[in-house]
Amino acid sequence: MKNSSTKAAATILLSAALLTLSACTSSSTKHAGNIDSIRNNPSPAMHNLSQRYSDRSNTRALVIDTDLRSMQDDFDHIFHLNRPSRLHSNIKPN
Repeated sequence: MKNSSTKAAATILLSAALLTLSACTSSSTKHAGNIDSIRNNPSPAMHNLSQRYSDRSNTRALVIDTDLRSMQDDFDHIFHLNRPSRLHSNIKPN
């Protein structure tokens, strides 16, 4: 019993050591561990100080959508299309 648990523990330790040694390898010369790539662009995913390209695209899409829907509401208010006319005496309930 003790011999099989010792072999299992040794196997687990050996595989953990192999995984640890092979987990952080890279064949590329331009990777996150290269100090020159970090110095040249310390925040590669950022488009401005607080947003990535995808964040800015999402914000633009939200702003355009909100603005267009607001303009439709404004159009309805300007041309009095947001409620029925009150010019006649026969007012119908909504």
